[in-house]
Amino acid sequence: SIVSNEDSDLDDIKTSSLRRSIRSLSMCRSILALDSLTGLGPLGPGCYGPVATCAALTENDNESLNLKTNLSTSIFNDAFSSAARHYVMPCGFGASGGVAVLTTPGRDNVGSGILGESDLCNMEGAVFGLPESNLVLLGKADGAGAIVLRAVVNEGAEEFEEVELENNDDMDVDSSECLLTSADVLRKTKLLAASEVSFGSDSVFSVFFVESSSPSGTPYSVVVMSGAHDSNLKSETNLKVVFVHRISEAPGSVRGEIVSITPVVADEKTKSSVSIGCVWSSGHACVYCISLNQEEAESTERENLFKFSECTLVGDTPEKIAVPKDEVGEGFYGSDNIVAMDLFSLPHHVFQTQSVLASDEKMPHTSCVSSSSLHDPLPSFLPDRLSMHGTWCSSHDHSKDQIHVAVCRRSGMLEIYDLSDLKRLQNGVMPIWRSRGCSHGASVLAHSDQDTAARLPATHQVEAAEIRVFVTGPSLSLDDDNNAENDAWMLRSLCILVNTSLGDLHLYSGCKRSSDLNLEFTRIPLGNVSRPSEEAGRHLTKLRRKGIVSESLLTVFRPNRLHRFTSISGEDGLFAATQRPLWFVSERGTPAVVSHKSRHVAPAGGHPVPVSGFSAAMPTLFQNASCGFLTLHERIGRIGSQRLTLYSGLYDVFSPHGVLPGGGICVQKVPLGVTVRHIEFIDDASVSTSFRPIYVMLISREIEADQSYLNDDGLSPEERQRIKDEKEAARVKKQVEADLGGFDIEQEWVEEIEREDCFEVDRKLGFAPSIPQRKYEVWLVDASSAFSVLDKYELDDFEHGTALKALFLTNVIEDSDETPEKSLFVSVGTSFIDQDGEDLASKGRVLLFQVKKSKKKKGIDRRHAPLHLNLRSEKDITVGPVTSLSSLKSEDTYRVVVGAGAEVTVEQWGSGKLTQVGFYHAHMQVQEIVLFKTFFLLSDAYDSLHFLVWRESDKSLTLLAKDYEPTQVFAAGLISRGGAMAFVCHDDRQNLKFFQYAPADAEARGGNKLVCRADVHIGSQTTALQSHWCQSSLLFNSCTMPSTLAALKQQDALFGRLEDDQRFAVTFGTTDGSVGSIISLSEPVFWRLTALQSVMSNALESNCALSHRAWRLFRRSTSRGGGRTNDRKK
Repeated sequence: SIVSNEDSDLDDIKTSSLRRSIRSLSMCRSILALDSLTGLGPLGPGCYGPVATCAALTENDNESLNLKTNLSTSIFNDAFSSAARHYVMPCGFGASGGVAVLTTPGRDNVGSGILGESDLCNMEGAVFGLPESNLVLLGKADGAGAIVLRAVVNEGAEEFEEVELENNDDMDVDSSECLLTSADVLRKTKLLAASEVSFGSDSVFSVFFVESSSPSGTPYSVVVMSGAHDSNLKSETNLKVVFVHRISEAPGSVRGEIVSITPVVADEKTKSSVSIGCVWSSGHACVYCISLNQEEAESTERENLFKFSECTLVGDTPEKIAVPKDEVGEGFYGSDNIVAMDLFSLPHHVFQTQSVLASDEKMPHTSCVSSSSLHDPLPSFLPDRLSMHGTWCSSHDHSKDQIHVAVCRRSGMLEIYDLSDLKRLQNGVMPIWRSRGCSHGASVLAHSDQDTAARLPATHQVEAAEIRVFVTGPSLSLDDDNNAENDAWMLRSLCILVNTSLGDLHLYSGCKRSSDLNLEFTRIPLGNVSRPSEEAGRHLTKLRRKGIVSESLLTVFRPNRLHRFTSISGEDGLFAATQRPLWFVSERGTPAVVSHKSRHVAPAGGHPVPVSGFSAAMPTLFQNASCGFLTLHERIGRIGSQRLTLYSGLYDVFSPHGVLPGGGICVQKVPLGVTVRHIEFIDDASVSTSFRPIYVMLISREIEADQSYLNDDGLSPEERQRIKDEKEAARVKKQVEADLGGFDIEQEWVEEIEREDCFEVDRKLGFAPSIPQRKYEVWLVDASSAFSVLDKYELDDFEHGTALKALFLTNVIEDSDETPEKSLFVSVGTSFIDQDGEDLASKGRVLLFQVKKSKKKKGIDRRHAPLHLNLRSEKDITVGPVTSLSSLKSEDTYRVVVGAGAEVTVEQWGSGKLTQVGFYHAHMQVQEIVLFKTFFLLSDAYDSLHFLVWRESDKSLTLLAKDYEPTQVFAAGLISRGGAMAFVCHDDRQNLKFFQYAPADAEARGGNKLVCRADVHIGSQTTALQSHWCQSSLLFNSCTMPSTLAALKQQDALFGRLEDDQRFAVTFGTTDGSVGSIISLSEPVFWRLTALQSVMSNALESNCALSHRAWRLFRRSTSRGGGRTNDRKK
């Protein structure tokens, strides 16, 4: 409401000079946030530890999934040899602070993201799900049948149990009149493809493409089974064979064997047919259609219930084969043989041009969106964003979708056909979209009616092995009443993934640009290596030489490794079960790649792929796993053993506060509302378990300190003036005595200064305002329940927490023959700042805590017993603030190294207190101390690096070498490769300098100086460089490193002796929210990458003519530049 002139009671002021003012505001429409971006903020020093990254289940759900199979040696239980560990880092500041969990799918424990797992043996890897029948089929390695698992619910517990198939030796697949039993199909044939369809009826049918031994003709058959709900049927699988068709060759044609087969795709337009395609070794491809015979649908005869049709796509013709060609060029890339194929369902107008759309009066996309959705754009204005292509028809109404056939030829030609055209025109059908360079890594796949020449690889031969067309983004399966679906289609992307014969993956995302309204696919850089490593090939050779792995026979058939999925945690995408399993999902409309890790997976090399089976078709009977998936991966132990894992979904990837930064990882932010300064994992089995990991944090809270006591001191003005005069007289007297005595009392004034001497509150102007302060606390948190606080310890007022370390200390008892025991302590370093300012020298103290369990109460599980922090000891440090805490192990004795001020002290635990046993005096201020064995890397805040060694004989710290260049050090770390070690230093100019201790080098000045080997400018500020072991490519797919490494050493006792297997790198988080890593390389690889960098810098254009090489040059500090005019040096 607005105050008008008439309502004003100011009569003495002219109404024309009055301004209307707002009296009140009313909100007529609420604001709804459609989306939010998660900002990590500054990243601090992190640690490794297990974390439950998805929503915790109830206690009953933790043991609700059991897999009961005869081949399993253990049921899902709580006993695991090791737990997968994540990398947890502090992030953010103030109210937006918390922790960032760097993870990948597959790292969760049972009861969290993993609902259950069990071990199997001699499985081929193919996993097929029949949701309505509540069955899961696992193909056997020998190709003779499959294992059938049925989902059941017993007393509220969701379980899998193996179905015993009846043994029937009378199997006649050559007679089309004899319908096979379901047991014969599942026991004696090799399953190549299986899926459930409805054919537009209430009944559910299962379509199988099988291979069986046959004395004559091709061994491939199509079998259709119906769900048998008749109680009189004795089939344990509730399946009944209703249709069998033997695949026969056409007269005069030689197809050979099946190379690959596509997933079964249902026709959503007619809802009465399904299609499946296969590629033959002869270079031809076929599409088989099974449709429901509407005329015989009501009949009781089951022989004519289905109709079968076939469409053929021809590769090289006999005339083209007879033409002589070059051996390398035309002989390979001149072939038109079909090498990969895919079937997918999309609206037909997606591949049409603007002219076709404009001439069509009835737009096909207008009827595909519900009446409540957004209005469609004009036909002449098609979206040009990657995430908006084809989104009008991407709703859950697929009545206008048509089946398309994507064919990739050896020449690199990608052709897309309309299946209806193939059915209508057997010969002479033209593709609706085509482009060259599909398997050659072309940057853009654009439609071209002419056969344009493309650049071909000259040094190697490569072709497409598998191709998939899929859509990434939110699943559109919501109700029409939910308005959230109206905007979800904007975040979906049409993509193509090509898996080449060399193991490379090429990802393309579709778009329609304004300049050319034809559909184009732009290649998206993955940032991940998908090709198998040379180390895996060498390891396979060793296994074959030792007889661990037999020489496998080369088979023509290649199982599917690219699996489309829908509605996993509400998202659609693709899972690539390649040498390095990857998830292809969407990050706000842009395709993103996330790596997949497995628990207790076998080392690479023993099997072509680590994850051999995948299925997203979960039984409808399950509730917890309704949006989950199944994987079958090679496990540690005997070659040929697998592990079946049931996941609840990808909640760790699509969390509300998740980020996909690239590099194959996903980051999940856990907001805590405080600034996390340090975090440490309590690596003690008596405290932390894989189901309840315990962390300790050093946090700070921003508070507003109340100063209302300054408003009124309870004195009258006369009394206040009298006290002021007395203080002034005493001060004058001291000054006179100082002048007569010839000494300075300025320092005494500083010590005796009081707050009321600085200012006084004038109540006429206002009261004393509140001032911002920081309150530091030590938190004990439980990572299994979103980092809930179990216990906390508040530091004193004006005490700042500066260091945190979980370490072991040995209880040394003097003059005792008993073996000293070690205990885990949480050490905290603090510093005191006087409330009146920083004029006085700061001091600190060291606090030692132990995590204790409270007394056991009845009805409380031992794993969930209450924990609390117990303060065991504290020691005042008078030399300065405590800035660093480290653990020193020497001769089986654990001590704590304290860096305070310019002093480094070695403290020993005994008799309930810390006793100093050694020291070293630095120059300015100890910033950080990094220990390895008994060597110290000391970073001075203003005087670069110092390299020390601890001698146990006389308990002394000796300086070996130092860097004489004065540098403001922000962080320091260690990297190594083999026997060579280097020190990394990060300074205030965002540079990295690499030093080495080389006493024999001429630049070392007799061994007293650290030799600088390299420097580089990274352009980001960091506060910690943390060393970690670089895992081998043989261990890349494992999230439980200890178990996989132990299995690898059993297979190869010499593993770990190469320099590349003994590498340590540093990982750091920057203040702008990015994560980086520095890894040492071998000399041949380094010079090869250097040559590649030189070629790329000359061949590729840079934005704004900026030089990448100049950006990486070392930045010299302006205050220590030696009088130079520039701030860079080469």
